[in-house]
Amino acid sequence: MGITTTVERVDGRVRIGKTYDAEPMLIEAAAARAATDGERWGEFRKVGEVPMAELATFYRQDGGLDNKRLLAWVRANPLFCWFNKALK
Repeated sequence: MGITTTVERVDGRVRIGKTYDAEPMLIEAAAARAATDGERWGEFRKVGEVPMAELATFYRQDGGLDNKRLLAWVRANPLFCWFNKALK
């Protein structure tokens, strides 16, 4: 998955950090936005990509994972968007 996990003790507590290289995903998303520019919405439209490390935070937060929260994340991080109309 390309995720690096670091575990360290900070002020007597354990801190877990996750990092990843988003560059390949950003390149793929830019190409997809260019390829789908001007297309209409349809069923099963892929509108973006959320890195696995970010998905893990959704599962740890209250409310879990749902389409509304995922779309909000893609809109807040538009470089991960595959379909420009999803940003509106």
